[in-house]
Order: sequence, then structure tokens, then C-alpha cells
Amino acid sequence: MKSQIQKSKGSGARPAMKLEHMKQLILWSFVGLLLLSCNGNKTISEEEKSQVVDALNEIMELDQKYAGIASNELREKHGNQKAWEIFKKQRDSIGLLNKNRIKELYSKYGYLGEQKVGEDAATDFWVVIQHADNDIPFQQEMLKAMETEIAKGSKDKYHYAMLEDRINVNLNKPQRFGSQFTYNDLGQAIPKNGLVDSTAVDSLRKAHSMPDFIEYYNQMTEMHFEMNKQLFLDKGITEPQLYGN
Repeated sequence: MKSQIQKSKGSGARPAMKLEHMKQLILWSFVGLLLLSCNGNKTISEEEKSQVVDALNEIMELDQKYAGIASNELREKHGNQKAWEIFKKQRDSIGLLNKNRIKELYSKYGYLGEQKVGEDAATDFWVVIQHADNDIPFQQEMLKAMETEIAKGSKDKYHYAMLEDRINVNLNKPQRFGSQFTYNDLGQAIPKNGLVDSTAVDSLRKAHSMPDFIEYYNQMTEMHFEMNKQLFLDKGITEPQLYGN
């Protein structure tokens, strides 16, 4: 009988511990949401705004410096393959530096959308987030912050759509808006990982201030053909392979 009572007490203690643990989790979740909300509502003075805009301009200049390909000087000195390896390391280093600076600004001022710093500086802020492909959790956190901004009146749905697609591609998932593309053997632009719903893509794009899907993909196809014209001519492709032709 004694062993049965002890067993009964033991089995009754565990649910109590679970309940207490659940209470703690709920409390900390509430605190986290409260902090996130406070972070998003931070104000910024005109003096701070000027300093932040200058910082974002510097960040953007660095980002764009390493957004293309290795310089001719680097390629002439090291050859194409070695130059690309050097350039990629430099780009990754600058990307990490820029991302950390963006995180610091976000921690101090919240999401820096157009309502806080204007459209140009807000784009500078977003571009670094868009390029932070090695930190998907950070991109996801910023996507949620953008949702909050839109709910508060931000009209920047275009960049929201671009970031959502970027995250899904990084997670090897299909896209809703088709903003991330690659090219097939014919040189046609095609959506990376496909689309969630091809029948709804144009209505979604329109609602997020994006151009018509076919129009945009034909533009990218034409640009790709012109940039690699000799390569396609060698393959017997004499003109861009446009959709709808």
C-alpha cells in the first residue's frame, strides 16, 4: 500500500511541474512580444535620422561595390578563378559587416522603413537584409517586422514580396511572387524553385506593386541574351526566346 501511495504522489507531481513550466514559457513569450512591439515603436529624432541616413548610404555603397563581379584589375592580376575566389571572400566579409551594422540600427531604432527615414534610405536598409542569405532567421525576423510596418501604414509591399520570395528560395521552397529567377538552357528567365500558384501570380504581383509576370520575365530574358549574345549565337540561338511568341 505504501509503495502505491508513493507512486501515486510521484505521478501527480509531474503534471504540476509541466503546468509551471508552461506558465513560464507563456510569460517569456509575452515579454518577447512586448519587447518586439516596443522596438517597432521607437521614435527617431531629426538629428538621429540624418546620422542614420548617412550610415545607410555608406552601407549601400559598400554593398553595391561587391554586388557585381571581380574587377578587371583583380582578374588580370590573379586570373578569373582566383580573382573570383578573392572577390567572393571580400564580398562575404563586407556582407557580414553590413548585416551586423543593420542589426545594430534595428536594435536601436526598430525597422527603418520609409516612414522613419524616407524611401531611399529605407531601400538601403532593406537591400542588406535581402542579401543576407547566410542568415535566414534574420531575414525571417525582418519579414515579420515588415508585416508590422505594413499594418501601420507602410506602402512598401514591393520589398516585402521580394524578401518573402528570397527566404522561400533560400529554404528551397516555391515562390508566391516569382521575383527570384534563373535561366534555362534556352536563356529564358524562369522562377527559382517554381511558383506556389501560377494562376494567382499576376494578381499577387499587382497587389504588391510589381510588373506583370510575363512582361518582367521577357525583360530579364532579353537582358540575359544581350549580355551573353555570342554564347547564344554559338548555340544557334539568334534571338531572345520570349514567352508568348
